[in-house]
Amino acid sequence: MLVAGSLAACGDGGGGAAGAKASGAAAGGGGKAADGGAKKQPERRTFDPPVRFSRAHEVELTGAGQPSTASGEALRPAVTLVDGTAYVASEGALHAVDTRTGDDRWYAETKNEAERGGFGTKRVPPLVSEDGKTAYAAWNRTVTGEGTMPDRYVIEVLAVDTATGKKTWTAEIPSDPSSTGLAANPIGADDNLAPQVVGVDGGTAVVTGADTTYALDTAAGTVRWKKADFRAVTLADGVVSGGERTGYHEGRLLGLAADTGEQRWAVADAQEPAHAARQLLSANQDDRTIVVDAVDGKVRVSLEAEGWRCRDDAQTLVACATEGDYESDPGIVVFDAASFRKKWTLPDGSGRSVPKVRGFWHGALYGELGGSSIVLDGATGKDRETEPLAAPVEIDRYGGVQDTTFIPAVG
Repeated sequence: MLVAGSLAACGDGGGGAAGAKASGAAAGGGGKAADGGAKKQPERRTFDPPVRFSRAHEVELTGAGQPSTASGEALRPAVTLVDGTAYVASEGALHAVDTRTGDDRWYAETKNEAERGGFGTKRVPPLVSEDGKTAYAAWNRTVTGEGTMPDRYVIEVLAVDTATGKKTWTAEIPSDPSSTGLAANPIGADDNLAPQVVGVDGGTAVVTGADTTYALDTAAGTVRWKKADFRAVTLADGVVSGGERTGYHEGRLLGLAADTGEQRWAVADAQEPAHAARQLLSANQDDRTIVVDAVDGKVRVSLEAEGWRCRDDAQTLVACATEGDYESDPGIVVFDAASFRKKWTLPDGSGRSVPKVRGFWHGALYGELGGSSIVLDGATGKDRETEPLAAPVEIDRYGGVQDTTFIPAVG
């Protein structure tokens, strides 16, 4: 096994991942914090789901922005929204922002400095555990050599207690050369090659860096296994699923045991894997898009044309959408996450236009159409709100994130 260059347990261990070592008392750092002596504010209004927004008290999420891409399109902001807190993976830290006040709840800096100058580095939105107790993020870092020792390239990982901001553990994983240079080609549908914590389960943290996946033992400080030319996109029920490059413009989907890396299943001739839901991933196969069960590898849904991208509403629905190209038209398909039965589609023959899907949460589908935003009912496809004034990519019961701004909900 390869030893993670530095995996240290920090803080008091509250809310850490299962099996993570926790001793000592290293704080995660501090930032701008709310005044504890200030007058108590009235209880925040909640909306489940929110369908109308107001920019009257919007909050700018500093550090969430991404560098521009070659295509000119902006990458998804490096922020995850959970119950009134925005978790931001900035260039040099993981920090939590109170979306009501804009104040930092806590600020946990990386050990190694971010690269200076240039246009900045890409990041992936942080992962927040299902119980909400731990936030995870990863960065590419260069450790400067001394004397005759050369520089080292590592993936630095932070696990932070969301209640206190203390680091429950940290790691430096020696990264393969392909994960840092321009030679790295994306295996996944997302061309963001930044490191990502895909999931944490039973003391194993699954981390990707460009075209290599690493399974990190959070307790022992070792890399249990790694697989080159494989990009994981989902960790569910002990199975790591993603795409493997098998040749030039050739690939397949794989499911691997999280603890050993042993192959559990394979789907041949499939490329551009993407996370679709907690237990689903999608890929292109034979001029179609398939949606595959991440645990057993069975194809659950097949859609005409390649390039459909799917997301779930954090409850019972999955929406797949395509913006279309010269060979296919835009479309939306929504199905039940358990039965895989289709709920509705657009276009539906009624003449209705198809919006660009931006977000999906608790039965509300947020999109853009003709320069304006719109909310559709996730269960029926009917227009739910025609003037929401925002089309957020991240949503909770208090509002949503559009670009790098949190916009409060008013209805």
